[in-house]
Order: sequence, then C-alpha cells, then structure tokens
Amino acid sequence: MTDSIDKSDPVVRGKIAQRFTDAIPHNRAIGLTLISAGPPDVHTRLAYREDFLGNVKAGLWHTAIATTAADSSCGLAVFLAMPGMEAVATLDLRMDYLRPAVAGRDLEIVASCHHVTRNVAFATAMLHQGDSGRPTARCTATFMRTGGSVLP
Repeated sequence: MTDSIDKSDPVVRGKIAQRFTDAIPHNRAIGLTLISAGPPDVHTRLAYREDFLGNVKAGLWHTAIATTAADSSCGLAVFLAMPGMEAVATLDLRMDYLRPAVAGRDLEIVASCHHVTRNVAFATAMLHQGDSGRPTARCTATFMRTGGSVLP
C-alpha cells in the first residue's frame, strides 16, 4: 500500500479498515471486530463476554470497555476520512452514557468522521445493543493529525 491509496474504493477501504483494527493489540485482546467500513460510517462490534461486566450482580457492562471500543472505532473513521495513510492520535474523547449496556448482548458501535482540518479531525459514535434507536452511549472525539505515515 502507498500513501496515495484511494480510500474511496470499497474493497480497498475494507482491507485498510480490517488491517487498522487488527493492528491494535488491545482491539484483538477485547475482540473488537469490523462489521463494515462504510462510507460514510464505520460499524464495529464487541461480542459480549462475562469479563466485560463492571457490575456482575446487576449484569451491566463496565463503561471503560465501551470507551475503548468507541475510541478505536472513531479513530478508524478518522483514518479512513483522511487522504493517504496518516497516523492519528486521540486528543480528547467524551462519553455520554445514556443507559446501561446489559449482559448477554453484544455492543455495536457506529462511528463517523464529520470534519477534518489541517491539524485536527472530529468524530462521533453511537453505541447500542441491537437497536440503534435506543443507544447506550454517545461519543464525541477529536484526533490529532500527526503528519507521519503509518507505513514504514
């Protein structure tokens, strides 16, 4: 792959997105999977695991696992929105928890990059458990454009 790659091609976009997701060790550790790379949205899924529960008695997911998934998904949306293969880094991330994520159900993340400047890119994500009309959380994030390529 080169820095002049065409990210608008759906096949190329999907391959880049899969490589991005697989390249992050924490994504592999938690089992974050790519569902689709859009455009316009990136759709990922985190399969339910009992060790994701923050409140075992109540059967509620730990909020940190949702934050991790949202950060990676937003980062991918930003990476795909920019030309070339420029590395990005999270500057700021805000999570609004709207309702608890409950045990026994996967967590889905739909992220999009809505604005890119010379130095910063902006993304949002909605997290839900199968009903996008009833989100569990909303994420807003900003990413720094590093100017450096992810390619060696």
